[in-house]
Amino acid sequence: MSGHRFALALAATLVASAACSHQEEIKRKPAIVSAAPPAPTPPAPKAPPPVAEDDTPKNKEDDAIYFDFDSALLRDEAHPILQRVAESVRRSKSVRIEGNCDEVGTVEYNLALGEHRAHAAKEYLVHLGVAPAKIATVTYGAQRPRDPGHDDAAHAKNRRDDFVIR
Repeated sequence: MSGHRFALALAATLVASAACSHQEEIKRKPAIVSAAPPAPTPPAPKAPPPVAEDDTPKNKEDDAIYFDFDSALLRDEAHPILQRVAESVRRSKSVRIEGNCDEVGTVEYNLALGEHRAHAAKEYLVHLGVAPAKIATVTYGAQRPRDPGHDDAAHAKNRRDDFVIR
């Protein structure tokens, strides 16, 4: 019976010491945390899904054509660029011609002039054999400047048609 008492006393001692160590652990933890919790780390950005080569719009600055001030007439240097665009469009699905202007003039005037510029390029592409159904036009007026400057050099870069080939 004394072995039984010894085992019982040993068990009671172990339970008491476990409870005491747990209480000491609780006493050691501060009741109030003075430092702010760390900010959550933002999730890593996901890579965009791969796009098939044929679906990628192509718009090169070399393929832009430029216009004189207050004009929608095609310059001579626009013809070889429009021929390259026509060849590309024949092999592609479509092209969107984006008419742009400089900041001189009213919003309404620039939107109308951008539209005239886009239509001038469209007519030339149709003359080169591109089906009209493959050509869309849009005007941005002065809303999308290539050069944000306010001088003549910046204005000259902004009087243009851009071509987005799909």
